Amino acid sequence: MPGSGKDEFVKVAREMGFIDAHMGNTVKQNALKHNIDMDDKSIGAYATEERKKYGMDIWAKRTAEFISNPDITVVDGLRNEEELDYFRNNFQNIFVIAVFANESDRLERILNREREDDGHDYSGMHQRDTRELSWGIGKVISLADFMIVNDSTLEEYHKNVRMLLSHIIERHPEINPKNSGR
Repeated sequence: MPGSGKDEFVKVAREMGFIDAHMGNTVKQNALKHNIDMDDKSIGAYATEERKKYGMDIWAKRTAEFISNPDITVVDGLRNEEELDYFRNNFQNIFVIAVFANESDRLERILNREREDDGHDYSGMHQRDTRELSWGIGKVISLADFMIVNDSTLEEYHKNVRMLLSHIIERHPEINPKNSGR
């Protein structure tokens, strides 16, 4: 969910040599091409309309175009089971990692990061949560291979992310970014 710590997860993954692909950036890049305002409501409405027009997996398909080394790519922002199915049907070594944080921690982080596309109060966060839940994010979270809880300090969370990614690499050496030659 928004504010749970996905960007911080990706930051640690990048430090470990992974590449990242943000589905939200794909949405924003496409929205800019269509002169969509960059506020949360406009971006959310655009993402929803594109899903209605082109299928629930449209953002996975568009994001996949930017993935050059899938074995070491962390995709941030999966929102529904259709997107997950698209990635599982087109790539190997797919692991879903859900990042959980409670509502009050998420709200505090959202207010502190001051992103244009975030809600600016509890109501805005709740509206975004409701929209994303309507897309099916809850189902993706329930299907996760791993869940990491982000309920302590940033340093502790980073340590836990490193441990989880190291655990995955240890069991699946084919995805080790240090062996990728990038």
